[in-house]
Amino acid sequence: MVKLPKEMQKKEKSKPKRPTPVAKREGQHFGSRQMRRRMQQQGIEMDQINATRVIIEGPEKNLIIEQPEVVLMKQMGQEIYQVIGEANEYEPNEISIEHTESEEGGEESDYLEVKPTITENDIMLVATQANVQRTEAEAVLNECGGDIAKAILLLKNRP
Repeated sequence: MVKLPKEMQKKEKSKPKRPTPVAKREGQHFGSRQMRRRMQQQGIEMDQINATRVIIEGPEKNLIIEQPEVVLMKQMGQEIYQVIGEANEYEPNEISIEHTESEEGGEESDYLEVKPTITENDIMLVATQANVQRTEAEAVLNECGGDIAKAILLLKNRP
């Protein structure tokens, strides 16, 4: 074995060692065991909530998170909800949430309907492409659910 000069020996010893990644164990839904123990010591209870959708309504925009991971943390009488997932943004007038009850079992459910946002540019595009008035283009766009191509085809194929 060849011995390296002293300058090179020092450089080799001072090389940083790369950390090895820690494999995540199955069934580890929220936080590590150490974190859960510390939270229990501080009087924080954690519960996983089985949710299919989270809706956050605001004055300027609404957020809808499909298939979220929701964790409820309780500390000193306060409840903290942690929501993890990908949010879709909608304008307040773009969605409507209807609350219904079924007649047989009295089960309640929410029905979410996303309304398309039809801009002035969409209306003008349909009107010019189909050679129709602006009001007629707007009516057909609403009828087609905001689908521009479908609206143009309907207007062009009218007798």
